[in-house]
Amino acid sequence: MKKIYSFLLVTLVICGVVRAQSPITMGNMRSMSVYNAAFDPTLPDSVKKLLPWYGDLGVRRVIVADANNDGKQEIIATDYNNGGRVHVIAPSATDSSTLEVIWSSPALKTSSGSTPRFPAVGDCDGDGLPEIIFSRGGDGSLVFYEWNPELGTWGSDPSGAPDFYINTASYRAAGAVEDLRTNRERLLVQDLDGDGKSEIITAGLSPSKDVYVLGVDGDIPSTFDTKLVIEGGLPTQTTNGRNWAGGSFYNSVAGDIDGDGKLEIINHHYDCYGFWSIDVNGKDSYTYPDTSNPNKANIYSKLLPSDDYALFGQAVADVNGDGTDEIFGSPYSANTGINIMTFSKADTGVYIWKTDAETMARRYGVIGPVKELAALAGKTNAGFLPVVKGDLDQDGKDEIYTGGGTGLNLIAISYKGDKNSTLPLNDASSYEKHLLYTGAGGGVYATYQIYHGRLDTVQTPTGPKVELDPTKIDTVRSEVPFTSYIYADNVDLNGNGKMEIVLSEQSVYDSITVENYKWVDSLSSWALDGPRSKIFNAYRKTIRVLEYTGPKSSLKDANYSIVYPQDYKLEQNYPNPFNPTTNIRFTLPLDKKISLKVYDMLGKEVSTIINDQIMKKGQHEVMWNGRTNSGQNAASGNYIARLIYGNYSQSIKMTLLK
Repeated sequence: MKKIYSFLLVTLVICGVVRAQSPITMGNMRSMSVYNAAFDPTLPDSVKKLLPWYGDLGVRRVIVADANNDGKQEIIATDYNNGGRVHVIAPSATDSSTLEVIWSSPALKTSSGSTPRFPAVGDCDGDGLPEIIFSRGGDGSLVFYEWNPELGTWGSDPSGAPDFYINTASYRAAGAVEDLRTNRERLLVQDLDGDGKSEIITAGLSPSKDVYVLGVDGDIPSTFDTKLVIEGGLPTQTTNGRNWAGGSFYNSVAGDIDGDGKLEIINHHYDCYGFWSIDVNGKDSYTYPDTSNPNKANIYSKLLPSDDYALFGQAVADVNGDGTDEIFGSPYSANTGINIMTFSKADTGVYIWKTDAETMARRYGVIGPVKELAALAGKTNAGFLPVVKGDLDQDGKDEIYTGGGTGLNLIAISYKGDKNSTLPLNDASSYEKHLLYTGAGGGVYATYQIYHGRLDTVQTPTGPKVELDPTKIDTVRSEVPFTSYIYADNVDLNGNGKMEIVLSEQSVYDSITVENYKWVDSLSSWALDGPRSKIFNAYRKTIRVLEYTGPKSSLKDANYSIVYPQDYKLEQNYPNPFNPTTNIRFTLPLDKKISLKVYDMLGKEVSTIINDQIMKKGQHEVMWNGRTNSGQNAASGNYIARLIYGNYSQSIKMTLLK
C-alpha cells in the first residue's frame, strides 16, 4: 500500500468586496450583515432550534414593506425552521445602526422542508391594516396575519392561529374546479383593480391549472360573514387557460406592458417558458382570453423550444423610462441568462402573444448572456436565479438585478439609452453589466474533501496510464452559498432617502466538514484517512443590506448590527427562595421599551415592576418587594417574573417563602 501525505491549511477569509464601477453609480454601498452571534457553536441544540434560521438552508426569500403602517419599512424573511416560519426585521426605534427581529410567526410544524417560499404583504379587507401572507405546507393553505395596533403585533389569536386562511375547501367553495396550489416561488398580492383592497393571484393543480383573481369579502380577522370570493377566472365566465396554457402554472406578476396606464397580469407556465396575460379593466373586472376568439392562436407564447421555466419568478421593469414595462426572466434549465420580452402601445388586449419568427425576433432577446455575466468574475459559466427590478439612482429608469453563487452575488444590468433612444431593447449590446457585490467569506463551502496526491493521466510508451502524483493535492469543495433572492424596489429602511438592496442567501452552513483521503492500492480507490473534522463557519450570514449613497467610491460598511430575541437576558432572581424581597437582573442589547411583571401560577398579574418604560442598553437590577399592585403582601408560593420586550418575553420561576 502506498501512502502519500501533504499538509493543507484551509483558510476561511472573512471579507467582502463590492466593485465600484457601474455607470449607475453603484459604488459607495453600505453593507449590513444580518447574522452573527446567533450561531455560537457552544449553544445547545435545544436553544438553537428556537432561533431564527436555525439549520443550514438559509433564507429563501426577503421582501420589504411597511407591514404595520408606521411609515417605516420592515424586512420580511422566510425560514424553513420547524416546518416553516416568517420573521419581521425592523430598524430599531432607539438605535439607527441596529435592526431587530420584532415578530416571528408560529412554527408551522409541517412535514415539508421548503415552506414558506415567498411572503407577501397586502390589505385584502381594505381596512387600512396590512396582512402578512404566506403559504403553509402540509394542508396547502395561505395564512394571513393582520397587524393589530391594539396588541402591537401581527395576529389576534393568543394561540398563534392565523386571522384568515385560504385552503382547498374555501377555494372550491368560491367556485374553483380543482385543488389550490401554493408551493410556488412567488405570491402576487396587490390592489390590481384600484378598489382599495389587495387581490391574490393563485392557480389550481392539474388537470385544469386555472388562474384565479381572489378577493376577501368581509373583515380580517375573519368573522362568520368573511369569505373568499373569485373576482376573475370563474369557469362559468372564461376558459381560463384550460386546454391551451400548456404546463403547470408557475407564478404571476403585474405590470403595464402596453403602456396604456392599466395593469396586466402576466402568467408564467412550466411549458417551454410560456406566458399569457389577463387584462385588468377596473373594479372586479378582468378580461381573460377566449379560445373561441379568431385570434386564439395569439393567446400563449412559448419562448423556448424545450420545457423550461423561471424558477424564482419573472420580473417586469421599465428599463428605458418610457412608461411601458418589459418582462424579464432567467430560464432555469436552459441557463441562457437574463432574457427580455417587449411590447408596444399597439399591443393591447390579451391576444398579443404571437410566436411567429418575425415577432419573436423583434420582441425576444437575451440581454445578459450567462458567459458574459460569468466573465465579470473571471468565470466561464454560472447560474442565475433571482431577477428583479430597482431604480437605485432614481433616474426614472429601472435596472435589472440578478445574482448567483459566491463571486457573482449581485449584478446590475442597465439600459444604455433612454425613452428616446433607438438602441434595441432586446439586444445584449444595448446594456451595461456590472458586478456590484462578490459575497463575503471567500466562498465558504459545506464540505472540503482533500485527496493527498492526485491521480493524473500520463503518457507512457505503452499508452496513457493513470498514476498517483505525490506532489499535488486535489481539494473538492461542495455546495457554495448563493444569492437566493434580491429585493431592490424602492427600499429605504433607515429613511435617509437613499435606496437600498436586500439580499438573502442559501446553503450557508454553520460549520465546514473537512475530510482527508488516502489512496489504497489494494482497493484501487480512495479511503477516508482519519476522522472527519469540522471548522465553525464564522461567516454565518444569510441577509445583507447594501445602500446606494453615490457618487462612485469604494464600499463603505455601515456596521449595522442585528438584535435577536435571545440577545435579551433575564437572570434567575436572588436570593431564591426569598422573603420578603428579591433582586432581578436583566440585560438589554439596546435601548428598549420593556415591561417586567410578576404573575401567579394561574397567569394572573400580581405586580408590575416596570411598565412599558424605555430602559437603557446594558445590565439592570431591580428589586421586587414581595407586594402586589394593591400594596398587599403576596402570599407564600411560586411566582413567574416575565420580561416583556416587544412581541417577545422571557420568564423565570421565583419562590416566596415566609
